[in-house]
Amino acid sequence: MRLEGKSVIITGGGSGIGLACAQLFYNEGAQVSIIGRRQEKLDVAKKIIGTELLAVVGDLKKNNDLDDLVQKTLNTFGKIDIVINNGGVFSGSPIHETKDENWDNIMETNIRSVFQLTKRVLPHMIERKTGVFVNISSIAGLIALPGVAAYNTSKAALIQFSRSIAMEYGSSGIRSNAVCPGLVKTEMTKELMENKDLMQEWSKDYPIGRFGDPEDIANACLYLASDESSFVTGVALPVDGGFTAH
Repeated sequence: MRLEGKSVIITGGGSGIGLACAQLFYNEGAQVSIIGRRQEKLDVAKKIIGTELLAVVGDLKKNNDLDDLVQKTLNTFGKIDIVINNGGVFSGSPIHETKDENWDNIMETNIRSVFQLTKRVLPHMIERKTGVFVNISSIAGLIALPGVAAYNTSKAALIQFSRSIAMEYGSSGIRSNAVCPGLVKTEMTKELMENKDLMQEWSKDYPIGRFGDPEDIANACLYLASDESSFVTGVALPVDGGFTAH
């Protein structure tokens, strides 16, 4: 098993990509801690994965909830080897119609919370001289999708933050990479994907001929979290069916 004996935190672990990561990582031998806002989602995750899963109810925008997550993980597993920063929000509107509160919510959830969790975990990793961060960005961090400027900006910032961790802490045995998914079938994209005409049009931009499944992203995260990628850091990896290849 590729993650045997490793302890991992996964944000937004109650559904979608986060849940797929939690299940895959657990199957590969990891001790898994997840955080999410909805108790019912966490309960479902425990039923799927097992009672050994540590599920913490919390809001990524609240520093006290992040403190609670880190402390409970350390109390339960004794260490933190891997952090998958997956939790995020998506919404869109033309820039001149974007409300300040919507912009702020996206920035606070998609990038500020990652910074806050990262700086809480880093001292522990520095002391142990080992650690891995995998940050879930988006193809929107690599190219500008129309009508979602706040989301584009937050995901581009996440890529640079990932690179910054890699540059600053590589000498401490800490790696950091970003995964940039294309359109993935999750709860967050469900309403969008119900527009069949739009999906038929968008599918033309995916050379591989389909949209992503959460497991596609989880497999990429597993590689970057495992020792198989021990010489890989500071990378922004598109997992997008070829979308950004043209």
